[in-house]
Amino acid sequence: MKLLIISGTPKTDGLTYSFVETAEKTAKELGVNAEVLRLSGLNLSKCKMCDDGWGVCFREHYCIFGEKDGFSELQKKVDAADAYIYITPVYWGEVSEETKIFLDKLRRCEATKQWDSREEQVSFHKGKPSIVVAAAGGGGGGIVSTFADYERAIQQMSGDEWPRESSGIFDWIAVNRWNQGYKREALGAAIKAMVNHKRHPKIVDVSAGDNYELLLTFDNGEKRVFDVKPYLGAKPHSDLKDLELFKQAKVSGFKIEWRPRLDIDTYAMYEESKAL
Repeated sequence: MKLLIISGTPKTDGLTYSFVETAEKTAKELGVNAEVLRLSGLNLSKCKMCDDGWGVCFREHYCIFGEKDGFSELQKKVDAADAYIYITPVYWGEVSEETKIFLDKLRRCEATKQWDSREEQVSFHKGKPSIVVAAAGGGGGGIVSTFADYERAIQQMSGDEWPRESSGIFDWIAVNRWNQGYKREALGAAIKAMVNHKRHPKIVDVSAGDNYELLLTFDNGEKRVFDVKPYLGAKPHSDLKDLELFKQAKVSGFKIEWRPRLDIDTYAMYEESKAL
């Protein structure tokens, strides 16, 4: 697994940078291949809205200035990663200037792939989770609007997909001067949870039996039995007492689903199931 830590702070110490260090340390403890992408000092050019916004970034999904300013190399790093951690200080209620330039250029190249008829043109962000950290040095003002910057960009690039552990924003870490201690712990816990979700084998087939048990087949060939009976005592899963409905179980992304909003996350299923 490759984790890309995208740092928007111009500093190499202080509040925001301490979260970059926490991310690096946690990745190392987990045995994850992590790289820190420091946006400060890269001298990326601002988007120039080529051809009135319909330039090569829209048509071919790369920046025409990317080889010169180094953006093309950054885009390759985004492609190679399996998950992302975005970390920025809060400046004027927004992401840092370096982060803004990077997101604007990346979004124009990646989000535009959704309108490309060529099947091979898929956003590098699609199907990959992100953790977002916004650090405001004072009492936390501006964090919500900073999160909104990230939310728009990441959803446009990856699609508003569910569940969040497989795509889009996996977790938000809001940091201020007073909560930084336990928020560093929260970031470590969030990274561990995201990595565990990515590492677990995925369910490729499910068969529902008369005894409210599911036979699960995983992509590594493993077969496990999951007992749904403990879930039947409360809504919405109590509806599964209807055996006809229960037997309609199907694999839907990273969950077993019976109908919209009636599902169980496959991460929980792997943890709670028994191997055959």
